[in-house]
Amino acid sequence: MASRLVSRQLDEKQVAKLKLRWNRMHKFIANVFDTTSIHGLTYLTKGGSHAIERFLIAVFIGVGIYGAISISMNTVERYNENPTVISMDRNMFFWNTSFPSLTICPHKKLDNVKLEHYVQNNPSKFSTDELKAEFKRFITILSNATYENLEDIPKNNTFDIDSNDWLDLLYNLSAKFNPEISSGTSSKLYMVDTITELGFCHSVNTKIAGYNSYAYRKSNSWHILPYNNTVVVHPLDGEIYALIINFSSSYELYFHGAMEVPDISKQRYTFYESDYTTVELVALEIITNDDVKDLRIRQRKCRFMNEADVMISNPVYSFNLCRMECRMKMAMKYCGCIPHFYRRTDRNGRTYPVCGFEGLNCISSMKQEIISLDSKTKKIDCHCYANCDNSHFFVQAYRSREWFLGANLQWGINDYPKMQLKREMIFTFSDVLVGIGGLAGLFLGFSILSFVELAFFFVWRVIKEFYLS
Repeated sequence: MASRLVSRQLDEKQVAKLKLRWNRMHKFIANVFDTTSIHGLTYLTKGGSHAIERFLIAVFIGVGIYGAISISMNTVERYNENPTVISMDRNMFFWNTSFPSLTICPHKKLDNVKLEHYVQNNPSKFSTDELKAEFKRFITILSNATYENLEDIPKNNTFDIDSNDWLDLLYNLSAKFNPEISSGTSSKLYMVDTITELGFCHSVNTKIAGYNSYAYRKSNSWHILPYNNTVVVHPLDGEIYALIINFSSSYELYFHGAMEVPDISKQRYTFYESDYTTVELVALEIITNDDVKDLRIRQRKCRFMNEADVMISNPVYSFNLCRMECRMKMAMKYCGCIPHFYRRTDRNGRTYPVCGFEGLNCISSMKQEIISLDSKTKKIDCHCYANCDNSHFFVQAYRSREWFLGANLQWGINDYPKMQLKREMIFTFSDVLVGIGGLAGLFLGFSILSFVELAFFFVWRVIKEFYLS
């Protein structure tokens, strides 16, 4: 009996204590709602208000909070997804234009003397004239191998040469390519040897082709190369042309910007060793303002050359380099090897096997999907963003005539661009704050001072409850 009485007394004390806490909390909340500048809260605790009145006020406040939050989320999403705009600048006399860069891929990539010496120095491999002829045909086709013609490579004899050594052999047997280059400006044009998806080629007026050179790859280096000064021109310079003379063979030709490399899926031109060719181009450049650099890559939807964290075989970034790596990864994923014209070792130290005959057959069966990077049956995740700064060149006209002194190429800009594209910030983080603040004021009458009030009251409540009571 006594124990029941003690238990009842304890329950009554706990109930009384809870009631006291509730009354203190209700008084505190009523005080906060009465003094805050947020609209409508005071009517929730105001004495004499009917329950229906309080319910309606709570509904309106809830609708206001929902509207402020939902539209604020749209504002934040706009900042995260589309804070930039590409505008047009027509003050053509206030900017320089990059001179067109190009990459030349000769059809004749092998030196006949070197090839003959190699055959003679390996009599055990080429014991008969038939084997010699077969090897010469094999290595000649291999030197011009691309995704488009891998099925043409003879696959009946390996000649005891491992596929991992194909690129070294092609380099040792390659013909020298040293034509004379001149430009219509005081600046010098430089030619850089480079390896592309069309094999050994040569780029002019480039900043990144050297990262795909044979020497750079063999050094297993990842450092940034010193840049050659690329040529730029101005409308006051008039018509500017450059000239390459004394070609020794027909060739494939790509035009691109100084911060790009050729892409096998893009248009290229073929010219013959007996032609003197003149190519006239028009330019369109896009540049990015400095304030855009502070944005995340996902926000501006472009990458600068130094933002190469997604690259595994190059220390710099470009859109076409990214697509090349995507093709390499696709070949590795579905065929277990990569073509010989890619860099075998990535920046993580992983070494990729080079496709032999079986791997080449696999790649040939899906070459259109690899070239276009588009497939209905295979998953392709490239995530390649455009270059933030880039120059695009379009062939306006070209003329070829027979020339008895060998292949010559003249190219340049005859019509300067009247427009330049600029990627600019149109929606900054300050605009986000202004937008959210305006919405909070519109729906709730909420301001930064209201936030300070709430923070003060609740901090003061904690201090009073736990430290001063």
